[in-house]
Amino acid sequence: MKLALLGDIAFIGNFSAMSDFDLERKLGSIKDYLLQFDYVVGNLETPFSFYKKRHGAKSAFLCADKEAVKNLKYLKIDAVNLANNHIYDYGMEGLEFTRRLLEANGIDYFGVAGKSLRKTIGNSKLAFEGFCCYSTNAQQLCDYGQYGVNKYERGGIELRLNVNDEQGWLNILSVHAGKEHVNFPSIDHIRAARQLTNVCRYVYYGHHPHVIQGIEEFNGSLIAHSLGNFCFDDIYTKSSGKEPLITLTENNRTGMILELIIEQNKVTSWNQQAIYIGKDGTLSLVDRRDEMTQYNSVLLHALENEDEYSAMRQKILDDWIKERKSKRDIKWIVKRLHPEYIRLMIDMRRNKRLYDLNVTRLLKDVPSR
Repeated sequence: MKLALLGDIAFIGNFSAMSDFDLERKLGSIKDYLLQFDYVVGNLETPFSFYKKRHGAKSAFLCADKEAVKNLKYLKIDAVNLANNHIYDYGMEGLEFTRRLLEANGIDYFGVAGKSLRKTIGNSKLAFEGFCCYSTNAQQLCDYGQYGVNKYERGGIELRLNVNDEQGWLNILSVHAGKEHVNFPSIDHIRAARQLTNVCRYVYYGHHPHVIQGIEEFNGSLIAHSLGNFCFDDIYTKSSGKEPLITLTENNRTGMILELIIEQNKVTSWNQQAIYIGKDGTLSLVDRRDEMTQYNSVLLHALENEDEYSAMRQKILDDWIKERKSKRDIKWIVKRLHPEYIRLMIDMRRNKRLYDLNVTRLLKDVPSR
């Protein structure tokens, strides 16, 4: 069977209210391409909400009108992962409304409230699981089975991998983790993904950085750290006014479809197909083989040259932060003299502590190859 895994999906901006004409004009070629696959899965970052009442403190809240569910149906997307840092932006109402809307439209989902998804397709049995890491500063992260977003915690993930594997299912693991806008995963996340291969053979595909990261085959498993964006646009907020809080760069506009051929629960081959998000919201297939090969090559040797790799990655992060800070003025400062911003800072510090507790301290030495 042929499986397609897609990057981040947010029905905002150009993707928020698309007419039938726009769907065909902007998404038609990608829809036709996806028709070759037996099953298509994406990461839905925008909850659907009826009341539009924001929850918690965040720099950006994402939400989609219920009419945008037709975009998923048009693209023939069969299932979505909900374990991400925006699915609870509109609280319990937004999450529940999203679940009901997906069910009403025949779209499978997983990654919240301990919900997994098992599908038998052809001669393969696939178990889809979704987890969100504290590194994304998400809301309502919880233990597997409790109400909320499945948290990325090694013990819980290992348990799910074991259960599915022992019952004859191939694990397809969606992980929302890392830092945004950098094409290289952290040493922590590389080690953590490799560690899980000691439990069983599985497929790992990641989201949240909003850019492509490398892919590696390790201990019989396939690990794709970030697929980048699939449907995404500039992000506007009340505080950002007429200017977007986040403007998509050329790096953000390039995403990846991870294509797998699976026979009898084994990945027999895989391929990276790059896509490009045009400024008008048109999605198209592009050739980015040289870039993706470079990311894969750097990832392959990351743990052999850990200090050098981490320094290179940190410079990219520092440059990104410096560029963002250069745009801050007195208006930016005044807008953040607000209790909600203070709560955001408190939440970020708490999530940092929980990340250290649930990820960093549990990591063991993993061989570089």
